Amino acid sequence: MRFTRHIPLNGSYNIRDLGGYPTATGPTAWRRILRADSLHRLDDQAMQALHEMGCDTVIDLRRAEETTAQPNPFATAMPQVQYHNISLFEGLDPLITVDTDSADLLLDIYRLALTERGAEFATILRIIAQAEGAVLFHCTAGKDRTGMIAALLLLLAGATRDTVIADYALTGDYAPAMFAALHAEVQAAGETFDLSSPLLLCNPATMEALLHDLHDQHGGAEAYLLRHGLTETELAALRARLSDIAEQKGAA
Repeated sequence: MRFTRHIPLNGSYNIRDLGGYPTATGPTAWRRILRADSLHRLDDQAMQALHEMGCDTVIDLRRAEETTAQPNPFATAMPQVQYHNISLFEGLDPLITVDTDSADLLLDIYRLALTERGAEFATILRIIAQAEGAVLFHCTAGKDRTGMIAALLLLLAGATRDTVIADYALTGDYAPAMFAALHAEVQAAGETFDLSSPLLLCNPATMEALLHDLHDQHGGAEAYLLRHGLTETELAALRARLSDIAEQKGAA
């Protein structure tokens, strides 16, 4: 069977598979871990399609105000899929916690998240390690919170920094349509959405700088997660989830 990295489903823009990336021990496994943008637009058919792919766990990384404004359908509509809501960037409002004149506002937020939200990173990866079937994790755009979780997973699996950076930057392929939809929704709710905001970028240099910081300041992905509560057994389970491959073929 051939797999595609991008999974086009009605109501979504940026659902992607972390399978098929090269590592020293072989490519990462398909249909084990999915990353995504907000799922609030998914219809019943799209939800069923994800479940039929093996997805039995959904992790929503958004804040309470986001889940209230745009509820996740898996929270109530499909009990056979476990739903978890862990606000990864809770308290990290960019207008309050970082210098808005920064040369790279997103990088500042990512660095602050590593410093302030280590327990939440560990909790999210623990859920992924313990899940029985495939796991989907997401935020609003599938770029920042989602991108940091994806980076940690790929590093644990043995992917190179270049691979992690390329995976992060891939959101740019889907950003125009996704942000246009978000813009329309926010405007319809009587709020503002700045399409020129630097918070909407996914510059490869941002992830490159973060990976250097993760290594230099935190000792790398493994050391960071161990320090915040994950066990060696849980790290091994995460690696197995991405590398124990029954059948593997290239991405289409």
